[in-house]
Amino acid sequence: MNFIGEKCAACGEVFAEGDDIVVCPECGSPHHRACYKAENKCANSALHGTDESWHSSAEKLREEENSEKKFVICSACHFPNSLDAENCVRCGADLTSDENGGEEDEPVFGVPRPYLGFNPEEDMGGSPLRDVADFVRTNTIYYIPIFKRMKDTGRSISFNLISFIFPPVYFANRRMWFWALLSLIVTVLLSMPLAVSYLIADGIESSYTIFPAELIQKIYDNRHTLSMLVDVCNVADMLIRITFCLFSNKLYYRFVLKSLRRLRAHSEGELRREEIFAAGGVRILNTLLVAVMSLAMTFVAMYATYLLLGFIL
Repeated sequence: MNFIGEKCAACGEVFAEGDDIVVCPECGSPHHRACYKAENKCANSALHGTDESWHSSAEKLREEENSEKKFVICSACHFPNSLDAENCVRCGADLTSDENGGEEDEPVFGVPRPYLGFNPEEDMGGSPLRDVADFVRTNTIYYIPIFKRMKDTGRSISFNLISFIFPPVYFANRRMWFWALLSLIVTVLLSMPLAVSYLIADGIESSYTIFPAELIQKIYDNRHTLSMLVDVCNVADMLIRITFCLFSNKLYYRFVLKSLRRLRAHSEGELRREEIFAAGGVRILNTLLVAVMSLAMTFVAMYATYLLLGFIL
């Protein structure tokens, strides 16, 4: 049995990948090996000699749930569906088969709770699903099933429309500044040849007041070469956007796990939800900041592109 995400019967800490775990042969309670040696006995020794045994978090949740179900959880994609649904609204799987029949999932304002019927203590790669959902905060109904599918299947590809339209805005809004700056630099640089072609499209005289006339004339005389460069940059920009569209959710999943590990390393004692909330979620102000940075970088890159084209041509 996989004990990652369960709690040590002795110290109460959640097991992480790589922990040395021992299991009591009588009641099945898991312990850190060091905790078991320190106590020199099972922490649940009161269960020995009885019909009781240790239960996992998932088993406890099932026992605590009310027998009256409000949702049917799809066994294929784990999406909560209404009781009268015959097929899953997400993946189309048959909900009437014996393999289906999920846990009750109490709605909050008509929307299923953030864990969407999943076990909140399930290990998602070093952090429980509960912490991952708390870090994501907004739009968990979209991200949590994707993250769980990535963890269960190892797949990295999913679809993210926002990261296709404007990758810097998506990454900055989710506080992923490395990818925000990288995508901003790449998209601005690839757009420069097109911007230069627009400036000389109405006539070279209009550009003389800003840039040297000789440079503008030289670029205008080689406008066919510039047009080829525009086509190459447009194709490269499209390929990069498609790549971000397909892999940005995987990048965000890795960012969430890395951020939670960092928070846990710097946290005094157990990681508190307030700390996770403060570090995660979205930040709309970052969108405005990246827009200002985009404008500034565009002006700088425009001048640099003129100089570079003048040197090449």
